[in-house]
Amino acid sequence: MEKELKEYIDRLSLSYEDRFIGSAGHRKTYSYLVDRLRSWGLWVRTQSFHVDITVPRNWLLEIDFGKGFEEVDALPGIGSPTVKGVEAQIVPVGYARSEDYVSGYEFSGKVHLAKLWKSHETTKVTEAALKGAPALLWYNEHFDELYSGACDYSQAPIPGISIRKTIAEKLLEAGGGRARISVRSKRRRIRCRNIIAGHGQEDGRHAILTSHYDTRPRTPGASDDASGVSVMLAFIRNGLWKDLPFDVRFFFADCEEEGCVGAHTLASDLHRKNLLKDVSCVVNLDAVGWPNLCLITGDREAVLDEELAHTAAEVMSNLGYTPERIRSRTGKSNHTPFALLGVKSLWISDYPNYVRHSVLDNAFNIDYPTMNLVTCALPRIFSELA
Repeated sequence: MEKELKEYIDRLSLSYEDRFIGSAGHRKTYSYLVDRLRSWGLWVRTQSFHVDITVPRNWLLEIDFGKGFEEVDALPGIGSPTVKGVEAQIVPVGYARSEDYVSGYEFSGKVHLAKLWKSHETTKVTEAALKGAPALLWYNEHFDELYSGACDYSQAPIPGISIRKTIAEKLLEAGGGRARISVRSKRRRIRCRNIIAGHGQEDGRHAILTSHYDTRPRTPGASDDASGVSVMLAFIRNGLWKDLPFDVRFFFADCEEEGCVGAHTLASDLHRKNLLKDVSCVVNLDAVGWPNLCLITGDREAVLDEELAHTAAEVMSNLGYTPERIRSRTGKSNHTPFALLGVKSLWISDYPNYVRHSVLDNAFNIDYPTMNLVTCALPRIFSELA
């Protein structure tokens, strides 16, 4: 099984590296999945939709540490608006949460420097904008790599720009500096496609097993979420669904990284057609490639099902691994729109995963025994639910 899982990971994160929506890798992945599923005898239905996103095209970040401006590596987050010739002092703001802003200090007109995590990028950008910042710089305090961020377009009136940890540390050691920023972004309409597959009839009571096949820009997305896709492919190819007492539908979601648009599209469609009553549960595999598997009991928008989490924990414990049950205050995923509509949902994820959304989330940092564990656990979880 691990050899098979590696085959899928290599295809998705090496052959089709960078599966950002609208890219060549994104289109190739869609064709690969549809062809594979049909070759294994599944019926396949696709669901097309469009997203309008703001994509940075050109940018320049220069920093003056005290000896003149010099260009540094940077990566604006998806959703960052166009700005030209912004020049301002840089001020550190911790994790850019409301509690990280010291009362009485003047933050307006200054570029804010924040550490990632603790809150979502959109929250950080929104908080910085409310404090009068013309831009926000963020960095990963765990690794010296650029982070591929994204901001909710309706709430991101300023750009969020990733810099390396070494640059951030240099700024902190120097007591600050000045930034000069230019970003040119373009509004794009991109066609995306969900993939729904299954065996037997297309109606009737069923569970949904889901993952997403898109990535952020400039990341191989091996764990997030080629790992979930690969586990689903292994589950299907090896017929682990055959002895289950109910049908399982396989939902390969698109555009998860841009606000779970694909999952919202499917959930809304089923809700509108009064078909959500046929969905017994949703099991979401979003990033299962690291050996710190967790069961997420709640995300930043929805509460997940305790019974499902308890069942999954027992199954995994019987297979030799006891997962932690945690609440994620920053993330959401394909299960979220279903959970908000009352469908029992489970999110299995490697959490925390500090290399996600970076070049380090590659095939060489995947733990295949962990993925194998999830693959073997799934039929038992579904059987227990029945």
